[in-house]
Parts: sequence; C-alpha cells; structure tokens
Amino acid sequence: MSAAARRVAFFTIGQSPRSDVVPEMAALLGPRVRIDEFGALDGLDAAAMAALAPRAGAYRFATRLRDGGQVELDKAAAEARLADIMRRADGQGYDLLVPLCTGTAIPPLRTLVVEPQQVVDHLVVGLARHCRRIGLVVPLAAQVEAFHMAVAPGCDTRVTHASPYEGDPARAAAAFGQAGRQLADCDLIVMHCMGYAERMRSAVAQASGRPTLLSNRMVAAALAQILD
Repeated sequence: MSAAARRVAFFTIGQSPRSDVVPEMAALLGPRVRIDEFGALDGLDAAAMAALAPRAGAYRFATRLRDGGQVELDKAAAEARLADIMRRADGQGYDLLVPLCTGTAIPPLRTLVVEPQQVVDHLVVGLARHCRRIGLVVPLAAQVEAFHMAVAPGCDTRVTHASPYEGDPARAAAAFGQAGRQLADCDLIVMHCMGYAERMRSAVAQASGRPTLLSNRMVAAALAQILD
C-alpha cells in the first residue's frame, strides 16, 4: 500500500469522542492512520436519549457519555442508531468503518466494515479449542444470563460482570478484582466490551492469575494489519 494516510471511522453507541478507548487503539494503529469518531447519541437531548432506554425484558447495552458517565440503551434501538450514523459515513473516503461495540450486528455497506464482535468471538473460539473453560467479563449484571457469543466456543463458558464506566475508582477496582476471582478456574478470560482499558484487564489478570485478553486490543491488532 502507499505511504498516504489511511482513514478510519470509529462509531460508538454512546457519545464521541471515546477518550477512554480510542487513544489506546490509536497507539497500536500508528501515526499514519487518521481517525474520526462518531457517536449514536451525539446531538441528542435528554428526552431523545431516554427514548432509547431498554424495554422491559429486552437485552441492553452499557455505553459511555462524553462526560464519562454510563447510560444503558435498548439493544435494538442502539443498533438502529448505530447503523444510521454508519450509513451516513459510508462512501466518504474511509478505508474502514469500525463500530466500538462487541455486541452489535451491522448490515453490509460499500466501505469495508470490521465488526468487533466477529473478530473477538471467532478468535476466542479458535483459542478455546483446547480450553476446558473460558471466562467472559461483560459490563452489566443484566447481561450475564442472556449473553451469547456470535459463535459457540465449544467448551464450558462462565460469564461475570464489571462495568468499565464506574466512576468511583475504589468501587471499580473492587468490581474487577471480584470478576477476576470468580473466573480464576478458567483457562482464558476475555474482557468482552470495547470499553475495557488496559488497567482493567490488568486488574482481572492479577486477581485471577489467568491469561486475560482485551477486546479493543484484539480488534486494533487486526485493524493495524489491514491498514498497513
């Protein structure tokens, strides 16, 4: 490929910019990659965001607001908003379009789309081939029972929760420590949300004593090779 800068658009189901995620990913992509960010909640007032709240019994997502706060969204409503903003960016000269969520399904677009859920889940299935049990960390307690991967891992799976958007450092540290201890008998642990950062992965790895993978780093490694 030429030495010209590559262009990537990142899309969050929350508000942009994602200062908690994108800088760590950008470091892996390198200086030649220009990143633009878009948010499904950008420009919405409180009433419009409230309309996207989870319906009773529906699967929900947790995401980040610009001020660092957490908001919960109905999965179907969030996916519809995300697809809409991605369609607007399609054909605008980007090399890749990348949603910053490991649970969303995106319809095909003209621009190449890299879906983190497909990257993460298929890699995990490959790694789990010789595992007895894998552990998964998701943001919300309400997601634990209903959680499923895009493809079945073929071994026992244990899911626990710890929010990447907890504002109190002490409570966050306690939650990740507890998650790690709960998964200490797993062969491999995956932080199954793009909002998890290295310090959170490290806390789970230390508490569990088990190899622990960060979803956004797994995706960024794939993106870096595609864009090289």
